[in-house]
Amino acid sequence: MKKILLIFAFIVFTTSTAAEDPAHAPFDAAQVFEWWDDGIITAEEADEIFSRLEEENYDEACLLAEVYAQEPCSKPAPSKSKQPQSAQKTPTKIPHGHASWKGRYDSDGHLKKRHEELQIQFYYFKLRLGSQELLSYHRDKSEAYFGQISTIELHSHIPLDTLWGAALFYPIGKLRFGAFIDSSKTINAHIGFKPNRENELDATFWKFTDAGAIALQARTTLGQISTWYQFGQDRPLVKIQLQSVKKHLSWKTTAYLHGDSIPQGLNLSKGITENWLWASQTITARWPETLNTEFSFKARLLSPTATDSVSARFKATLTSGPEQFRPSLSVTCLEASDNCNTTEWKGAVESTWEPFSFKAGTKFRYDRNPKPPRIELGATYRSSTALAKLTIAFPETTPAKGFSVQNEIKVDAEPLGCDFAFAFKKTKTKPFKPNFAHIQANFKF
Repeated sequence: MKKILLIFAFIVFTTSTAAEDPAHAPFDAAQVFEWWDDGIITAEEADEIFSRLEEENYDEACLLAEVYAQEPCSKPAPSKSKQPQSAQKTPTKIPHGHASWKGRYDSDGHLKKRHEELQIQFYYFKLRLGSQELLSYHRDKSEAYFGQISTIELHSHIPLDTLWGAALFYPIGKLRFGAFIDSSKTINAHIGFKPNRENELDATFWKFTDAGAIALQARTTLGQISTWYQFGQDRPLVKIQLQSVKKHLSWKTTAYLHGDSIPQGLNLSKGITENWLWASQTITARWPETLNTEFSFKARLLSPTATDSVSARFKATLTSGPEQFRPSLSVTCLEASDNCNTTEWKGAVESTWEPFSFKAGTKFRYDRNPKPPRIELGATYRSSTALAKLTIAFPETTPAKGFSVQNEIKVDAEPLGCDFAFAFKKTKTKPFKPNFAHIQANFKF
């Protein structure tokens, strides 16, 4: 089998004939920690989002954040250092790249998870070592990969398991042909049709050692729909991401649907596998001419595979005002099946005076046993190469009953970049001690 892989890899790298810009995360680890510390998401949901961020599958990380946290996830702005397209067609022959290390620590100071990477780019080749071992080749829309291959390399809309093998994609006109083989004799054959920049159709046949499957993907200006059917199962798995963004009205639909069994070869988050229906709907109305007012309504639907029940959560948010004084109010029905007996009210005021911004807010949960409101104060300094953020929260209004402090420092400079996010917490029964920490260092060369 190793001889077959080596022969395939040789063909891959001798027949392939400009690499895409690296994607940037739409949010960082500090934001995920903030959602978790606020009680918006659970620790398990936070781990699911962290996993996608570490895989650099930012599209799936956004999807999880929008469903679990019911927070918008906008695409990051393109890097200012992006080279013109003509310059990227003739990449430098001087080796360059970066080395990075990420680590997450728990409240006891133990390293919970780490991620290291060394990436070297030379001409049309790119070598990644560490958490992913991969040699890739990009030139004139042709692609070749050898090593640990997964979702991004195989252009899959649905997250895939990581496989060790070789893959090749070769364009002919508006068509794109691809093939893959791994060490366990899993193979696939791919064909794609792209008539223009906005529309694309893809079909992939998968052959595992004990199963076969077919995957279909369709992308249009409204979004993307994908389906994966494993022969012999009752229903296919379907992933839907559709959206429309207009000046005054926007909407977004996200959903996963599947049968009792999950197809082989997929790497889905636990929350998706446990619910045959996992969906969210967002509708946003904007009035830019009226103090840039914005109203959004979000709905989340979850239906467990093991039962016939449906869990629904609704959230409405109103924001208005200039950047110097922009108040917002939101109300969340945590469970519609309980007739919204538990609701969460949140009010905040944000003021931005470049390069500083300040925020003050309060959150109150109303149910049969109401608790004191949570008060939160924050300040941020932001420049083109650095960020410093401090947030102080009082979960039960008064500092005597407990408080938490979260700090984030981020420096994006040449050649060294770093990101520190850490929090300390005090409760009625526990002293002031670390709650979590995230450390990231990046060296460019």
